[in-house]
Amino acid sequence: MSIKKKFAAEIGGTFTNIILFEDVNGKTQLKTLKVASTPSHPEEAVIEGADKLMKDWSNTTEMLHGSTVATNAVLERKGVSTALLVTEGFADTLEILRGNKNNIYDLFYQRPVPVVPRNLVYPVTERLSAQGEVIIPLSEAQIRQIAGQLKEQGVKSVGICFLHSYASEKHEKMAKKIIEEEIPDCIVTASYEILPQFREYERTSTVAITSYIAPVMVRYIESLYHQLQARGFGGEIFITQSNGGVIPMDALRKEVARTLLSGPAAGVTGAVFMAKQVGIEDIITLDIGGTSADVCLINKGNPLVSTTNEIDGTAIAVPMLDIVTVGAGGGSIAWIDGGGMLQVGPQSAGADPGPACYCRGGTKPTLSDAMAYRGLLRPDHFAGGNYKLDPQKSREVIGEIARQLGTTPDEMAEAICRVMEANTMQAVRLASTERGYDARNYTMVAFGGAGALMAASIAGELGMKKVLEEELMEIPSPVSMKRVLVPCYAGLLSSFGLLVADIIRDYVQTKVSLCVETPAQDLRKQFEKMQDKAVEDMTNYGFKRENLQFQYAVDARYQGQAFELQVDFEHIPENGEEITNAFHEVHRARYGFNSPHNLVEIVNYRLKTIVPQDNDLLSGMKYDEATDKEEYVVQKALMGGEWKDCRFYTWSRLPKDAVIQGPAVIEDETSTCVVPQTWTAKLQKNGSLILEKEEN
Repeated sequence: MSIKKKFAAEIGGTFTNIILFEDVNGKTQLKTLKVASTPSHPEEAVIEGADKLMKDWSNTTEMLHGSTVATNAVLERKGVSTALLVTEGFADTLEILRGNKNNIYDLFYQRPVPVVPRNLVYPVTERLSAQGEVIIPLSEAQIRQIAGQLKEQGVKSVGICFLHSYASEKHEKMAKKIIEEEIPDCIVTASYEILPQFREYERTSTVAITSYIAPVMVRYIESLYHQLQARGFGGEIFITQSNGGVIPMDALRKEVARTLLSGPAAGVTGAVFMAKQVGIEDIITLDIGGTSADVCLINKGNPLVSTTNEIDGTAIAVPMLDIVTVGAGGGSIAWIDGGGMLQVGPQSAGADPGPACYCRGGTKPTLSDAMAYRGLLRPDHFAGGNYKLDPQKSREVIGEIARQLGTTPDEMAEAICRVMEANTMQAVRLASTERGYDARNYTMVAFGGAGALMAASIAGELGMKKVLEEELMEIPSPVSMKRVLVPCYAGLLSSFGLLVADIIRDYVQTKVSLCVETPAQDLRKQFEKMQDKAVEDMTNYGFKRENLQFQYAVDARYQGQAFELQVDFEHIPENGEEITNAFHEVHRARYGFNSPHNLVEIVNYRLKTIVPQDNDLLSGMKYDEATDKEEYVVQKALMGGEWKDCRFYTWSRLPKDAVIQGPAVIEDETSTCVVPQTWTAKLQKNGSLILEKEEN
């Protein structure tokens, strides 16, 4: 018997989601599990889930892992003692930031505290020109002297970021070699390895954060790996990145900054995969978990990417999926502000104590409590019956806040949901309209534990619509429809996304030149140099050259502009004219205008290296119906101010091609899908649901 296994675990704010993929003689089997997250020791939830699902770790080739460990280490300032070496005269770069003040009306505004304190920033006497020429040579004796001081202070990690090192790695490479010789057990991170890109603050900040959290993340993954090895695991661990791909454990030391804010990225990858299976490529993802709602826009199957990102007010200049996050999740707490207005979030009850209905000590009303009160979350069916809810506790906490505002508990429960919807709609607009895209031309893909609860209401308010693809059309002419796709395994889609994520590594190199002055051979030479570096790295990780795929891009701007836009290509650009023409189009799409008579300047070259995953078995997923007829029970649910009869279905027992009219609720072990009145849910071949509402 041929057996191949993959194990995926993604740690969320409330639950840790786990999927076991098994290929038994060419047939796909998926087992799923949700366990409560353990924020103080996140690996405990992963091991708990592993022990419940995996009795035999033999034949398990991959463990794919998404974790908040790196992000939490920055937010909670739980990194290691870190030092930073910079060019003399630039020791205050982290303190000055960009000179921005996020809230100009806050008289008590405080700048974010750098992860590396000023007393551990060491100025080094050296200097390179912007072209990489040596102006002041590096002193080996000075570096050894600094290394001695760091050793005495017990520094565990060192970052190196010298001026203009993107143009020449000579000084940083020498300094790193010396420090590693003097302090062998110290992790040393140099900017030329992770971000050879201009803009000193962003590059310095990225190096500082990487150095600060690298030992924490490496220690965590190695501990998890050893615990899995003790259970018989002999495969490879892959860690999710914020660009939607994964990297092998061996690449973690250099790429740890790319795991920051990576939690939502795997869900986007899973959503793109599921949408493509039913012929949809233009989507807006809506991932509502226990603590937040994450929104990302995808054009033709390609998520938008940002390289100007922040965490806790600190810059990270690595490619990340352009995800907009708001504090609106199932655990978001309802409260009354100073003006007597109802607010929901951003504070969350999290995993501990959680919503009141979880019976873990929560005493404040949350979105989950409102859903339990309304009868949309049934006590014995939540999370497959593994977590029994107590709606009476929800009634108590919602009744209390209703009394404070002088309204009825019924009105309060629905009001909490409406405020939550409004907060989430703002995130959708930020991800679409404010970036120049019309949300009505996209299909919403809803997932996460609470995504399918809210999606139809949110999409309806936004007026999201799209003409059905030909293979989905059952009407002779195009009709404007409101539509939502709820994937199967919606509550675990971030874990599922890990199973289908490609191995990706991004490279960047700053080299400024005008397009009209850049010969075609220079373009090809620069990209080929980056390709050679990528091939060297990936082969060192055990991947074969013939399995690598490359995607090309440049960051360009009009001469005199302060910031640039990324221009993507399927091949190495033939010449500067091709880049110029493409940039004009990108600029018009983003800002609504362009300036064809202005010169275009290349700033950065970008290369994405991909090792595609073999997803043939997952692509061929079919829905095996468990019955020939629709089975449901009828219970009361609060909808539109009335307690109405609502049909409750079990997702796994829907017949093939099932069509369900609202009001209805479709329950799954991982999520709950609400089909409002006048909406229809259609079961797809892969087990996903498409919710539609025809406009009048």
